[in-house]
Amino acid sequence: MTAPEARRTIWFHRAFKGVTGGEIKHSHYFSHARRLASFSARITFTGGPLNESLAGERRRLWPVGSVDGATDWAPAEDDVLFLAGTDWRYLTAMALDGTDHPRINLVQHVRHANPDTELWSYLPRRAVRICVSTEVADAIARTGRPRGPVVAIPNATELPPWDWGDAAGCAAWEGRPRSVVVVGYKRPELAASLSERLRRDGVEHDVLTRVMERGSFLARLAETRVAVCLPDPTEGFYLPALEAMACGCVVVTLDAVGNRSFCRNGENCIVAGPDAERLARAVGHAFWLSEGARSNLLARAADAVAAHALHVERSRFHAVLGDVDGLWAEARRSVVPVVAGELSEEGGPGVASEVPSESPYRPRLAFMIVGAQKAGTSALAQFLDAHPEIGMSSLKEVHLFDAPEYSRDWTPAEIDERYRPHFAQGRFTGLPGETVLGEATPVYLFLPDVPAELRRYNPRLKVIVLLRDPVERAISHYYMERGRGGERRPLWQVLLLEPFRLLVSRDPRHPDSAQRVHSYRARGLYSGQLRRLYRVFDRDRVLVIRAEDLLGSHDAVMRQVFAFLDVSTEVRVSPAVVFEGEPGRRPHRVASWLLRLSYVAEFVRLRRLQRRGRLYDGSRNRRALRRSLGEPTA
Repeated sequence: MTAPEARRTIWFHRAFKGVTGGEIKHSHYFSHARRLASFSARITFTGGPLNESLAGERRRLWPVGSVDGATDWAPAEDDVLFLAGTDWRYLTAMALDGTDHPRINLVQHVRHANPDTELWSYLPRRAVRICVSTEVADAIARTGRPRGPVVAIPNATELPPWDWGDAAGCAAWEGRPRSVVVVGYKRPELAASLSERLRRDGVEHDVLTRVMERGSFLARLAETRVAVCLPDPTEGFYLPALEAMACGCVVVTLDAVGNRSFCRNGENCIVAGPDAERLARAVGHAFWLSEGARSNLLARAADAVAAHALHVERSRFHAVLGDVDGLWAEARRSVVPVVAGELSEEGGPGVASEVPSESPYRPRLAFMIVGAQKAGTSALAQFLDAHPEIGMSSLKEVHLFDAPEYSRDWTPAEIDERYRPHFAQGRFTGLPGETVLGEATPVYLFLPDVPAELRRYNPRLKVIVLLRDPVERAISHYYMERGRGGERRPLWQVLLLEPFRLLVSRDPRHPDSAQRVHSYRARGLYSGQLRRLYRVFDRDRVLVIRAEDLLGSHDAVMRQVFAFLDVSTEVRVSPAVVFEGEPGRRPHRVASWLLRLSYVAEFVRLRRLQRRGRLYDGSRNRRALRRSLGEPTA
């Protein structure tokens, strides 16, 4: 009988002086670590004696006993050290600076990127850095100082979304006993000015300029209709705004680094200017909202809370711990920034040294939407980008693999360097638990040589294909080109000319080639394009969905896509317009009928793919397939 594998310990430290958002988040990570069977978690407290109230708060945040508590750190060889804030001081005090224990550094504020702070001096020390928002990760990555991987795991809350009924929910909001609470302990002067302005307007309100006991604070929010949350402009992640959403308040807040990732002005909150006058107007606007507008805003706020659920944060942290040795090896290999007068963590001058990587390169992009053009790819990209675990390129169609200058000699790392400007820096790491990155360039499905290049870049790439009724797609394509000025002939004429245009066309990678501009019917010949994909990608790496389902069964399709990408399926993304109307479009009944007739053989080929389980969900019947492609079902 084999002995059970020894558990590794993650060592935590806190110099606790009071409850803050940073302390709450530290306690969450301690709890996350305790949930893993392969790790145990121990914590050391320093900072002197506490009064009874603070001692109780500390026990609530870190409920530890004799097993979990420790007088001092005493890590075994394979143990992991968890550092937050100025915990680096404790590392030095315990003479652990020069050891090879993997270190995880929780970064909760953009002031780590400020050269005037102590935190700045710690960036060159080796660590796997977990940042509480993409904005924080971007800020420290731009300094060029971090030695080791930088991972963004957006902050989460343990609070569930407020459970509103429909009409009853609005009535409950109206009946709350408190009109306005100003959460002003981060901006006390602004809170005082706003309070004076609200007093002159006769608005009943409470002002919080000191941190309350958390249970009392949340109870206060649950009684309040409008919560005015005033973050520090450089806050890493502003939790009170998310907590107020979770408590069912209409949230008025300011633009700040710490809430840009989840505060959407006019969608789930009201973002006002940073002065008392504009904040007071925003409070008035919150009360003037119609019942329907308020109900919609509160529902979207509940969606934001659900997207930042604690289990999402936990799973991403567990993914980092699952590969902590590989990530630590990456930190050890990284370059030490050379800064005059600074000492390295080993005690001597910082010396830049580059050690070749010994681990396989991890391509940064995990998935791509490859087509079809005019089938709803823009809408799908927008929906996916709203998921907190997914990051789409800032430019929807990057057109990297079909660019005239593209070379088959480019390595995956060189391809990623060309993708890098199109993604937030803090997201572009390719690490376990990191944001799932993707882009959408619909022409990739159509160009014959692109699928093989996609697989060469990332053999584990996931590919998403949307298919639309090819007749509707072709006509939509035609009107798009007319709108761009690239097509002047009538529809019937361009369909007749298309084979000749494609035959004599120049290099298909040229921006003005007929393959790109005039392939109205050809792009609807989906079967051949799908076969090219299946030649290079396994079936489980390709998801084919109907554009009509994205329009008609939005939530079900999005859950299917989220499951395919291995992200949380609990997130709900609001539906939006999938197909924009084409200005000046006419019926084209005869041309449409003839075009549909020309696709008869293609419908047969698609049915063969369907029978092999390679088209849409295998549970869909043949009649549904025909209907989606516009083929008669009788």
